Amino acid sequence: MKRWMIHSMFAAAALVAVAGSGSAQVLNAEIPFPFRAGNVLMLPGAYQVIVGHNAGGSLQFVLSHRDSRKALLLRSDGMKDASRAWRQSGLPKLGFECADGRCALREMWAGDDAPAFRFFAPPRGDGPVQLTEIRLTSTKAD
Repeated sequence: MKRWMIHSMFAAAALVAVAGSGSAQVLNAEIPFPFRAGNVLMLPGAYQVIVGHNAGGSLQFVLSHRDSRKALLLRSDGMKDASRAWRQSGLPKLGFECADGRCALREMWAGDDAPAFRFFAPPRGDGPVQLTEIRLTSTKAD
């Protein structure tokens, strides 16, 4: 419980810092299934993704569940070019890998000329892997 509280406090502080930056991008998604973001199990529901820079200039991602207000600071595991299909659609997306009924957030693309960002995900099951895409919608940060 103590560890969860500490992580929640760091995520909340990161949320304030990133949202407070003038260049923060706020994206929304409706995710209809439970999933893992890093090692944390997240519930289905409405999410907000805030993409911004911390005080040191590093890019940060904050994933926040609207109903529970559970927030998580995500670290990128690297960058890559967005898939051709994603670029052609021009719509920001989240990419999930699902196997054996379990899904994990693996990728995010904010649109435009930005790269796609990869995220750490725990090992998946032995079953066939299905890629699931969720569209992100943009809102202006206050």
